[in-house]
Amino acid sequence: MTQIAKTENMAMAAKEIATRTRTAEGEKFRERVLALAGEDVKTCIQCGTCSASCPTAHLMDTPIRKLVKLVLEGEKEEALSSRSIWLCTSCLLCTVRCPRNIRPMAVVAALKTIYEEEGNRCKDSVFEGIFGRQIRDYGRISEFLLSAEYMIRSPSSAAQIMAFGAELVPKGKIELAFDAAKGERIEGTEEVRRIFELLGDEGKSKKTEETEEATI
Repeated sequence: MTQIAKTENMAMAAKEIATRTRTAEGEKFRERVLALAGEDVKTCIQCGTCSASCPTAHLMDTPIRKLVKLVLEGEKEEALSSRSIWLCTSCLLCTVRCPRNIRPMAVVAALKTIYEEEGNRCKDSVFEGIFGRQIRDYGRISEFLLSAEYMIRSPSSAAQIMAFGAELVPKGKIELAFDAAKGERIEGTEEVRRIFELLGDEGKSKKTEETEEATI
């Protein structure tokens, strides 16, 4: 028996065990992720290629490989509490190199969606929300506006942000000019908005703006 066959047999055995132990909530969570990320996630053989390819793996508390495993086992709480889902850079190396043509990044995106759908918030999700809204509204990022709004919503981060600013402003890395401060738009922002709409992020962003509290 080849090594690949042995690995696949082990994956099948693990899948059978997981199926017997999943709770009703875990099963619902699993199916929701699969609906968002694709049914092919179920063919994962846990080879670890995604984790080995990830440029931010050394910063993650849970490897991408294990995130997929947690999803398939219905371990909702552990999967959603992992900070790893906010460290994904969407570089797609995991997807390009996956021998089963699975999209691990889509699993991460699905976990972010579910996390926010359930009304959860953390510093990482707040930062990503601000970042996404700036891209949607202006087609670009204003470091000044991004830093200012994030400090308002996450006051505990103010000292660190100000320290970065004190180092970067003299080097010209952060513009303090009026146009930059008010959020200068690029041409074609309507096209950018349409991309958000096609991805289903337009409504989610507006809902987040309406419901999230001022600070975290």
